[in-house]
Amino acid sequence: MIDPRQPVRIYWNFKHRCYSIFQGGAVRASARAVHLSDVEFRVREAARQRMVREGRKIVHAYAIGRLVDHVHPDDARRLAPFSGAPVSYDPYRHESFVYSDSQEAVHHVTAARFDESGVHVAAALPAAA
Repeated sequence: MIDPRQPVRIYWNFKHRCYSIFQGGAVRASARAVHLSDVEFRVREAARQRMVREGRKIVHAYAIGRLVDHVHPDDARRLAPFSGAPVSYDPYRHESFVYSDSQEAVHHVTAARFDESGVHVAAALPAAA
């Protein structure tokens, strides 16, 4: 069960070809679409370097935020429409998530949508001082 009062981690699960929703030390759900609010993108740099060096896929990049909604892979339901800038992550080219068009790093946004078309985000929040 996902506690809506607590943040979740979202990452792409290569083995199952869906997003995993992680909370409290365990995967709580799988989803083909996820909507988060107050989102922070994180990359564990040491793990990224190990993945690049060894050529093995390991979970080292994820988003943390408040779960607004999600759709299980077997559910036909669609999430509400969402428009935002596309974001991508390539551990071989970047050390962080980046805006797909400008390649500028993105770390904290008001909302993000993860689905079959990739990741799209709403307005970026200023960096913490």
